[in-house]
Order: sequence, then structure tokens, then C-alpha cells
Amino acid sequence: MTLSSPRTTKGSAVGVGLRRVVLAAALTFAAASGHAQSVRDGLDAPALVRANEIQVDDDLGLVIARGQVEISQGARLLKADTLTYNRRTNVVTASGGVMLLDPSGDVAFADFVELTSDMRDGTIRNLRAMLTDQSRFAAVTARRADGSKTVMRRATYSPCEPCEKDPTRAPMWQLRAERITHDQAAKEITYDNAWLEVAGVPVAFTPYMAHPDGTEKRASGFLMPDITSSSQVGTMFGTPYYWTLGPSADMTVTPIMMTNDLPILAGEYREHARSGKVQFDAAIMRTRREGEGFGDTRGYASGKGRFDIDDDWRWGFDLARATDKTFIDRYRLRQRFSFLDQNVFESRLYTEGFRDRGYAVLQGLSYQGLRPEDSLERSPQVLPAGAYSWIGEPGAMGGRFEFDANTASIYRRNGMRTQRGSAVGGWTLPYTTRTGEIYTVSATVQTDLFHTANINTTGGGYRPTEDGVQSRVLPQLGVSWRYPLVRNNGAASLLVEPVAGAFAAPNLGDQRNLPNEDSLGLTFDDTNILRPNRFSGYDRAEGGMRTIYGLNTEYSNIWAQRFGAFLGQQYRYKAESAAPARSGIDTRFSDFVGRFNATPHPWLSTTYRFQADNSNRTLLRSVSSVSLGPTALRYSLSHARIDRALQPTAVSSLNQLGHSVTVVFSENWRTQGRLIQALGNDSGILVAGATLFYEDDCFIWGIDLTRRNIGRAEIPPDTAILFRIALRNLGELSLRGL
Repeated sequence: MTLSSPRTTKGSAVGVGLRRVVLAAALTFAAASGHAQSVRDGLDAPALVRANEIQVDDDLGLVIARGQVEISQGARLLKADTLTYNRRTNVVTASGGVMLLDPSGDVAFADFVELTSDMRDGTIRNLRAMLTDQSRFAAVTARRADGSKTVMRRATYSPCEPCEKDPTRAPMWQLRAERITHDQAAKEITYDNAWLEVAGVPVAFTPYMAHPDGTEKRASGFLMPDITSSSQVGTMFGTPYYWTLGPSADMTVTPIMMTNDLPILAGEYREHARSGKVQFDAAIMRTRREGEGFGDTRGYASGKGRFDIDDDWRWGFDLARATDKTFIDRYRLRQRFSFLDQNVFESRLYTEGFRDRGYAVLQGLSYQGLRPEDSLERSPQVLPAGAYSWIGEPGAMGGRFEFDANTASIYRRNGMRTQRGSAVGGWTLPYTTRTGEIYTVSATVQTDLFHTANINTTGGGYRPTEDGVQSRVLPQLGVSWRYPLVRNNGAASLLVEPVAGAFAAPNLGDQRNLPNEDSLGLTFDDTNILRPNRFSGYDRAEGGMRTIYGLNTEYSNIWAQRFGAFLGQQYRYKAESAAPARSGIDTRFSDFVGRFNATPHPWLSTTYRFQADNSNRTLLRSVSSVSLGPTALRYSLSHARIDRALQPTAVSSLNQLGHSVTVVFSENWRTQGRLIQALGNDSGILVAGATLFYEDDCFIWGIDLTRRNIGRAEIPPDTAILFRIALRNLGELSLRGL
């Protein structure tokens, strides 16, 4: 291989000519592959030319390079068998195994390239291009026009990797069109008369389709539709339209048409500002039947915002509100708009600050209950609510001071109104002895001030005895102790750890004279047995003298076997307590709580937690799970039984069994079956379903069937079918049937 040395008088002409060849071919190929802007980078760099032969014909005005032509310029590489530049007509041609490697990583191949008209128009034969995201274009012919458009005839597009065993095999999916047009100015790729092929089989046709090219991350246009079929509302068809509103805002509007009801208009707005971000979504409709919900107009609105005030403070809001309790579930909007499966909507406006080792928040909250028994007039509105928390630096011995304050003012249209202020301050010292014993010593004082009004309009066990002001002061001393004893022989490890705790505080009795807004529930188990206060809120506090004792064990070895157990109990010196009756800690000797977990083999693991009555050893709470089998075939069984006595608002005990089977056929295919059934007097299947799923690097396909035998009001039992297709780079199509 040689590097030609033309006459000195023609050297500049050769350099300019070859530079134009590189520029012309780069622009042409990059336009076809969708990244023309990046090819301009480095075009002023020197071009290194290698070829078996370079000829200059002054009479014809030609510069010709032949034989293993290779031109490198910066990070750009161009290869061809022959390259010709006509200085008189401004025509550049490249033929024979033409290849261009772009600085962006895109690679384009062709049999023949011709660029004319000052490098603004040209043609390409047998174009094949691979982009940096592994997407691929192929076309029989391609034509570049007006310097910004590339029109590909009889072309295909696919982001799927070719089959390793048979590269000639059709990709998992591809778009095949009579014409694909890439408009660089509009940053858009359009398809005329396009077929979607899956595994080489045509499955869908569209006369026209468009999507942004690789240089445009956001563009206005229609998104994939969403289709639902329901026995209650008929067929629902939603077609989202996406609007870009500048570089930091967008909006999506979705008309949802229904065969058995009037349309729903839904929408979402998002914006990122310099100081924060905001997001809103909402839906509204008119019902056919008068009197539904709160009237003939139904809908919901939700949103959130977060905004920085300075380095220490920010403010924000959360919004969730519906016209009635069943609108979102009846029209299947929970999944569409990412609602949590919740029974209460919470809205709040707040400001919060973080400074040094302290945190403060001031907020207002409003609640809307969605359960049948919830009343809007009795729903709490909290304004204001504030909290402050501070943790001191550890002292010389490791002890530190802590302080927490909390206040809330609760208003109801028709119901009890309360105001509360609480403050808890204390000192905590963790200490480990030379023998390995671990102590935690604490001393705290909690003070609370309550004001209640309008108590006669509120029922329930948490009603205080009279309106007015009540107070509470609770000093408390506590110590907890753990002594982990470990034996390790290199292959196995055994831990035996006795635990104990003692707390001394005045006995507060049942505290019925105080309102109870945030401490209605109490769970007593192995995770909180050593806590000084098992209540979740501030309105109730645990006083009195009490001792906790238990034993924790753990065994593990190098064969991934693991076994563990815990058993514990509390003794209270005086039975009077604010704990609900039958909660497990309302008697002198509490219920037993424990845990057992075992993994004798990677294919078998089990966990069991329980609460057993102290007097007769009957199980009041038991939650267990078992997982059996390898990843390719995994069966899971779960059981939950909770006695009615442990659920203040329940009408019966909970006794449910859950099954799940997962089968992985290959790295791409898997299926799952699931079943939840009730046991006891009201035994029966509650929910059953099955899923079949396929996934690879460019294609997702799945179908899910679910039967739900529970329901209420406008949300009766139903059967749901979800069909999902997701195509890499093109979006997702969901078909749901009920």
C-alpha cells in the first residue's frame, strides 16, 4: 500500500478535493442514519489518505483514489474501493464496499454513493446504517435533497440485534415501509405505507407514522393508544396527545371514549423550573344518569410540587381529590395515573427546613376517605400541623441529647375538634462492655397539652370525657441489654443472644380523658418489642413499670444454610394501660411474640411470625411464607391469620392463603399463576390470575388474566385482561379487558 505524492503544483488541489470527498460522504451517510449534525465536528482537522493509487487528471478536473481507499479525519473513518471527486461539476462518488465510521459511533455501509449540487443532493444504493443505540436502517436506495432531507425507498428500521446463529433471519420486530423520510431540519422520521413485522410476519399496517429522530428527545405527537373493555362501562379507547411546551414543560391530553358512557377528558402537565418542579393530572366527565356520586359531573385532580427557597428551606404541595369515592376505580384510572391502592386521599401544603442537625416542618393537611363508611363531613382537616426534630452531637462517652416537638390542630365540619402540642426531650447513651454486653440507657420527658371541643357529635372509643384542656407529663427511664454470644469454627457460625429491657415511668392508666386521633392501632411483634412506646402517634403513650425479655438465635454456614428464631414477652407491674383490649400488651404478662426463619437449601426458604395469647397459647396473629424450587420453577405459599381482637375497625378475623407459581422457560419467556383465597366460615377464592410474558432487548409482550371476586357499589367483581406490547424506541400499546 502506498501514499501517492502528486506534483507540488497540484498538492493543494488534491488536499482540497479529498477533504471535500470526506465532507460529502460524511454528510450524506450521516443524513441517512439520522446524526448529520455530529459529522461536522472535526471537519477542519487534517485528512490522512491511504490508497493503492491516487490520480489527478487536470484536463478532466478529476481526483481519483483507488484500491483499499482509507481516509481518516479526526475521529472519522471512510473506506471504499474507489473515490472520485469532479472539481468542475462538484460531484463526489464512492463505490465498492463504502463504509463510514462517524465520531458519534454510527456506522453506515453502501454499494455506491453520489453527491451533487454543491453536496446538497445525492443518491445512495443499498444503504445499511447502524446507530450508536444499535438501531438499524436499511434501504434499497436513498436520496438526499435540499441539504436536509433523506428519502429512503423500500426501507426497514429495527432496534433489534440480529440472531447470532442466523444473521439473515428476520429480527424480532421491524418496520418495513415503501418510503422512510428523515427531515433533519424538523428532526423527524416519517413512514409511508408501513408494516410492523414480528418475527418476519406482518401484524399491523399504517399508511403514515412519524417519530423524532435520535437528535430530538422530545417532540409533540400522538402516543400509543390504550384500549379497555368493561362490562360496566363498555369499551374504553384513549388516545394520548403529547405537547412540548418549551425546554422544561410538557402536557399530555387524553380523550377517553366509552361505548356505555360519555367520554372522559384526562390530562397531565409537568414543568421543571429553576427552583423546583410541578406536576398535575386530572380527569372530568359528565355521566349519563342523573344523581351519580355528588352530581352529574365526576372527576378527580391530583398533583405535587417541590420548590427550593434557599439552601436550607423549601416548600411544596401534594393534591389528591375526587368528586366521589368510586370514580377512579370504576373507570380503571388507578393504574393509568399511577395512584397507589389507597383508601384515603391526602392533600397538603407545607414548608420544611434542614439546618445543622435539626429539621422543621409547618404544614396543612386535608383528607378524603374512599371507604363506604367514610363521611366527608367527619373527615379531618389539619391546619396547622408542625414538627421540629433535633439530634445533638455525641458527647465524650457517646451519649447525646435529642428533642422532638409536634403540634396539630384538627377540624371537622361535623365532629370533634382537637388541638394538641407535644414535646419529647431526652438523653441516650449506647455502651458496650469489654465482655461484649451492649447496653442502651435513656432518660426522656414527654409533655402534652390537649384541647377538645364538640365531643358530643363524635362516637367511638377515642372520645374524651369532656370538652376543655387536658395535659400529660411522662418522665421515663429505660435500659435495654443485649449479650451476643457467637461461636464460629470457620464453616459455621452460631449466635445466641439474650435480650432484655426495663422501663420506669408513672402509670398513665387508660388515658380515656384524652383524644385519640393518631394512635388507634397498635401492633406488637418481634420488631418493636424493645421500644419504649409501641403506639404509632403522639396521642397515646406507654407508661408504667415494665420489663421485656427474650432470646434471639441465628445459625449460618458456608453452604448458604441459615436458621433463626426469636421469642419474647413483656411483664407489666400494673395492668392498667392505654393499649387497646386484646392488643397483647394490655395485661400484666403480655402475649408471646416470635419469629422463625429457615433456609436449609437455596431452593427452600420459609419465614414465620406469630403472636400467641399468654393465657391459653392460642395464636392471635400468624404470618408465614414458604418459597420452594429453583428460579426456573418457583412456588410460593403465604398465609396470614389475624384475630378480630387485634383489628379495631375490622368486622371479622382475617384468614387468607396465597399461592404463586413462577415458571421461567428461557431467558426471554416466563409465566406466573397466582391465587388468593379466604379460609374459615367465608372461604372461597378472592383473586386469581395468570401471566405470560416475553422480554428481550427490543421487544416486550405479555398477557395477564385476573379474576376478582370481591367488590362493592359501583366496583363489582370482575374479570380483567391486560395485553401489553412494548417496542423499543416506539412506545407501548396496552389492551385491557374486563
